[in-house]
Amino acid sequence: MSSNRKGTVTSAQISEMGVINNLSTSNFKKGDLPFNVKNDGSSAVVLEVNLWDMKPGVFVSTRFEVGWNPEIVREIKQNGTTALNLKWGC
Repeated sequence: MSSNRKGTVTSAQISEMGVINNLSTSNFKKGDLPFNVKNDGSSAVVLEVNLWDMKPGVFVSTRFEVGWNPEIVREIKQNGTTALNLKWGC
């Protein structure tokens, strides 16, 4: 276990995982659970995300490389595509 700059306990371990879907029609959230993003595609993707310690509704563009990424995410903004191969883990 480690903590971020605000002292919130974080972990790089994933104990639950699923598919990130419906970005063509809606934002993706795991309720009130923070999650990490795994890009299972063959190239990096840029997503608009609300990071865990950001105010809800504020988004930033972030590049997600292939594999697990270190960002702790609250929400991914709808992007109109179904071609991405993304997974969430928490």
